[in-house]
Amino acid sequence: MAKIKSIEKGFCSLCGRALLPNEGYGRLRDGGHICSLCTGKIRVMYPLSLTWDKKGNEVRHDPIEELSPEEAGKALENVIAYTEELRAKYDHHNAAFAVESVTTEKGGFLKPPIIYACGRVIYGCFDPEDKARLLHKGSASDITLTGIKRLEFYGAGVSDCQGTGGNSCALVFSGKNLACEAGDLIVRD
Repeated sequence: MAKIKSIEKGFCSLCGRALLPNEGYGRLRDGGHICSLCTGKIRVMYPLSLTWDKKGNEVRHDPIEELSPEEAGKALENVIAYTEELRAKYDHHNAAFAVESVTTEKGGFLKPPIIYACGRVIYGCFDPEDKARLLHKGSASDITLTGIKRLEFYGAGVSDCQGTGGNSCALVFSGKNLACEAGDLIVRD
């Protein structure tokens, strides 16, 4: 018997796409919803911030939830120009990541340490196996990403994710004599 997908929350307030279960969607201020595709497009303009309370529970602040349908529609119209302004600001790299904190762990016998650069993707997209450059205090080091992890409890979690514009994550890489600290940038050409 064929599986029938049911419409969960109606239709996207921006593009009219059906909001199906397991695909995710965002909420707007008026209680309307937008599909995950539209949410992903405007996320670069309205980054999601994650903090943790004293008990270690994740507290999410999503500025998209404060938008009216008209404001979200205007953001969708302007997202390409906004992203191009960001690209110009960051020397026209294909993707940029702002490092907010760093944790390391031993890499093993004769292996370099594993570095977890926690922060936010400013724009673009990062995937495992991407070649990138770590910009640290005026110097640039070539790196290869070995993973992208969700942020949990002030550090990298165990679950993988994709590093897309406006989202917080941890970029994982290793290498000898690499220095990485808060305020550094990781860019992909």
